[in-house]
Formats: sequence, structure tokens, C-alpha cells
Amino acid sequence: MRLQRSQYLAKIAKSTAFQTTIYLTVIIVMSNLNALVDLILHPDIPYFDEEHLIVGGVTCFVSIVLFGILFIYVRHLDNALNTIKTLESILPVCSNCKKIRKTDSDPKKMDSWQPIESYITQKTTTSFSHGICPECFSKLYPEYDDNKTKQNDVT
Repeated sequence: MRLQRSQYLAKIAKSTAFQTTIYLTVIIVMSNLNALVDLILHPDIPYFDEEHLIVGGVTCFVSIVLFGILFIYVRHLDNALNTIKTLESILPVCSNCKKIRKTDSDPKKMDSWQPIESYITQKTTTSFSHGICPECFSKLYPEYDDNKTKQNDVT
């Protein structure tokens, strides 16, 4: 339940509408900050004083530029993170023995390839137990395969 909620919140936080709403809210608060402080500390100064309008306009412009740059930078970092995740999900695997090549290693050297079990054990919390499927069992151990001995007995 807690994981679903955090995934839902993360999805909402990445939405453009939510980020734009936060962006505009910050801009509005920043542009009215001087007038809000004067409203509390100096109630005799009117809210729409000329000084408040000038300071608020300059603060609004600076906030738009700074938070706009931050907004674009965060989007850029998010795209870079997605690209990295995609590139990490592409694994170089030997087509014959299914060993995986270590990242940034020479594919021609033997020590740069490792069994898939050790790779997955290092990268995740998964443990392995080994067995043998019926097809491989009949290929490797035909004398112990009950299906083949029954077929041979019938013929």
C-alpha cells in the first residue's frame, strides 16, 4: 500500500501540469513577497503601492528566469537518467554460453565475461538454485529419461 502511494506520488510529481502549477505558485509568491511582508510589518503602507509593484515586477522577472532555468535543468537531468537506465538495461550477452560482458571491459579478454548467475547476484538481491529442464535432461541423460525408455520398450 505504501509503495503504491509513493509510486503514485512520484508519477504525479513528474507530470508537466503539476510542475507548471508549482512553478507558477512560486512565481506568484515571490513577486508578492515584498508586499506581503509590508502588509504584516507596516500595515499603513497600501498593498498596491508603487514601490511594491516595481519590486514585485523585478522579483517576478528574476524568479521566472531562475526557476525557468531550474525547471529546464531538472527536465534535462530526468531525461539523462532515463537514458542511463535504458543503456544499463542493454546487456552484452554471449550468444553461445550466455555469459555477460562486464561494463567497460575488453570483449576479447576472458576475464571480462562472467556467468549470468554471478552478474545478477552482484547487481540484485536474487539468489539462484539450479535444476534441469526435461528437454536438457533427455539430451544429457537419455539413459535415465523415463519417457524415452518407455518409448524404446514399446517399439
